[in-house]
Amino acid sequence: MFLMPIISIGQTCTGNFGEPVVNITFESGFNPGPTMATNYNYTTVSCPTDGSYKITSSTFACFNNNWHTLLEDHTPGDANGFMMLVNASNAPGEFFKQTISGLCPGTTYEFAAYVVNVLKPSASGIKPNLTFIIESTAGVELGNYSSGNISESLNPEWKKYGMIFTTTAGISEVVLKIINTAPGGNGNDLALDDITFRACGPTVLPKLNGSLTSLSICEGKSLKIFLDAELSSGYGNPSFQWQQKTTVSPWIDIPGASSKATEITINSATEITYQYRLAVAESYNINSPGCRILSDILTLNRVDKPIVDAGVDKNTIQNRPVNLEGSAVGNNLTYQWIPSTYLDDPFKLNPIATPLEDITYTLQVTDECNNVITDEVFVKVYKEISIPNTFSPNNDGVNDLWNIIGLTSYPESKIKVFNRYGNEIFLSSGYENPWDGRYLGSELSPGVYYYMIDLNNGTKLISGSVLIVK
Repeated sequence: MFLMPIISIGQTCTGNFGEPVVNITFESGFNPGPTMATNYNYTTVSCPTDGSYKITSSTFACFNNNWHTLLEDHTPGDANGFMMLVNASNAPGEFFKQTISGLCPGTTYEFAAYVVNVLKPSASGIKPNLTFIIESTAGVELGNYSSGNISESLNPEWKKYGMIFTTTAGISEVVLKIINTAPGGNGNDLALDDITFRACGPTVLPKLNGSLTSLSICEGKSLKIFLDAELSSGYGNPSFQWQQKTTVSPWIDIPGASSKATEITINSATEITYQYRLAVAESYNINSPGCRILSDILTLNRVDKPIVDAGVDKNTIQNRPVNLEGSAVGNNLTYQWIPSTYLDDPFKLNPIATPLEDITYTLQVTDECNNVITDEVFVKVYKEISIPNTFSPNNDGVNDLWNIIGLTSYPESKIKVFNRYGNEIFLSSGYENPWDGRYLGSELSPGVYYYMIDLNNGTKLISGSVLIVK
């Protein structure tokens, strides 16, 4: 894939632009074929010959690979978009002519077009040299600009060429001509795309609440904002119109907001973004969108209410710590767990709790908009069990059984005991009958044995060792 830098060359607007009144992209999707007036021949072959052109989405290794390979046109984001691919005639002359409608009288416009020299430097050919002429339909010239020689490049480079011109009173249509002043033959081959006309005017510097360009607005809250702008000289009698765009709606004129300074109230913010810009034109043109210039955009971003989750309910045993797994999504959040009983720190998102009894904790999250969102988590606390690490099953009536204090409170528990070889020697569901140190009715030898206790309540397995002595 080739890199295709965009380089601007020519007369440019030093103020603000309007939306393009005309945007000739040669379309996309389905090839439009020959749609413009030209003295060149239209062709459908992959590589146009001298004096011909093609509307195409790409070109590949033309003329023994002396042309660049273009994998796409210039227009950003148009799938299968097209451009005009031109192989110049041997005789210099006009190769593009089109009437441009929808302009406003007494308005300054920027004309622009993107051109790429498709010849590689290694081909050592003639360089394209274009003259752009804008005339009234009566033939009066309004603008003239020459590109000069458009040099080859190691990689194809789209270059923007343009000029500034002004329509006089009564003119709403102009004729655009593009003339190739260099001869054809070896070289003078180019692609053309994205021809635009857009209003050009003074510099407009918009301000939000006096000096800002962006601001936050709290979800569901109302906010009053003050919009204003600075306008440089250039219009004799300017008029103004503020516009708004939201996440789901296009740019629209705000009713009544036709002063340079205006006040806007947003009631119960629901949109993700609110954007504002100021349209300016001479007073006699303000109602024609194609005559307006537009300021940069002022943006209000919604601050959403926090998303809060106190985490899954927990099970634990008395005096055994458990971690509360709270989570929250939002901006500039503070946290508080209520009640703070048995917590190591009630003001952090994931405190450690060591409760002695069943308890419900509420996670309270506050954001920069003073929204307070809560969620609850329940901690089930089971009785603590005490596991002896030794007993003496010798029938003397003292410590003959492995009595685990509190285990009878867990009727669903599973208790397993293993010898040092990993063989299971005791298994019990519940612990109504404590282990007597026997296996299949026979006394076991003194020594160390290993146990695993599953309380079957969501708490961790308990494991350890017990010593039989005699």
